Amino acid sequence: MTAALGYIAAGLIVLIAILATADAGIRFAARRGERITRELGPGAETAIADYLAGEGGLPGARSVAVSAAERTVLLQVAVEALGDLQGSERDHVADLVDRLGFVADALSRLRSRRRAVRRRAAETLAMIGTPSALAALRPALADRDVLVRCTAARLLAEAADDEAAAAVVAVADQDAVRAPGAVAAVVLALGMSRPAAIGSMLRPGVGAELKTLAIAVTGALRLSSHGPALQACLAQDDAIAAAAAHGLGRIGETMAVPALIALARDEGRPPTARAAAASALGSIGDVTAVPALGTLLSADDWSLRTAAAQGLTELGEEGTVALRLAAWSARPEVREPARAALLP
Repeated sequence: MTAALGYIAAGLIVLIAILATADAGIRFAARRGERITRELGPGAETAIADYLAGEGGLPGARSVAVSAAERTVLLQVAVEALGDLQGSERDHVADLVDRLGFVADALSRLRSRRRAVRRRAAETLAMIGTPSALAALRPALADRDVLVRCTAARLLAEAADDEAAAAVVAVADQDAVRAPGAVAAVVLALGMSRPAAIGSMLRPGVGAELKTLAIAVTGALRLSSHGPALQACLAQDDAIAAAAAHGLGRIGETMAVPALIALARDEGRPPTARAAAASALGSIGDVTAVPALGTLLSADDWSLRTAAAQGLTELGEEGTVALRLAAWSARPEVREPARAALLP
């Protein structure tokens, strides 16, 4: 036993030494990168500023006289400028990055066997955003790494034509479970650039994960053209129905009021879905929902009572009357939410 403990202790010592060495190496590399950026960054910034002002040629043109470090810093500065600039100045910097061969370099790295290298290459191309960068990213939609695929899909979503939009949707559907955060960014970009493409994610048969993201984006961007598709989602499973109710409330879809009233009243549904419908009815502001919400003030579930009370506050005088009646109820669970909702 003592010998075994000795071996374990020795192993731990070796492991600690390895980790300490690795940490020292990482810190050294980081400090070296910071030093290089401090030394070369101002020159790169000046060169790009002169180029934009028409006072200089191509900064850092590819030649044997330009070191790899200088090109790396120049690319970093250019990418930062692309994030800050707009309009023709951004177009000029993007064209500069393309002409200096950075797009070709990134395309070459997209073929690397190392996943981290491919990810950085996709991120670089995504930030550059020139037509050649877009073309280079198309094959990356089929990359074996999920983050490379999603990075490519997000950029292509921002400038998608119909063909690219279909490919982007396919990637989103493929990776919604594995990388929901990355796919959410893809769906949001697609919703902002080509709202019509969101409709294909709301159809029957689409996975619940992707459909939920598409519903959230539809509501956040208030894509009213997809109101009928969201209304159809109210008949689906509880989580989808709740998300669709929230989205319809954000859109203000008056045509969905009868379906939302039916969902709010459906005792076969869980309180989460019914409460989402009650909240949506308040957000839409149609007074025909007052009787249904008034009935829900005496529901068994507290979250449903609270949602109904808050919804009634948004339904004008009719909603206020219903709350005042409930505020005099002999049942404290009915009375208290109504009184709280009436507070200024």
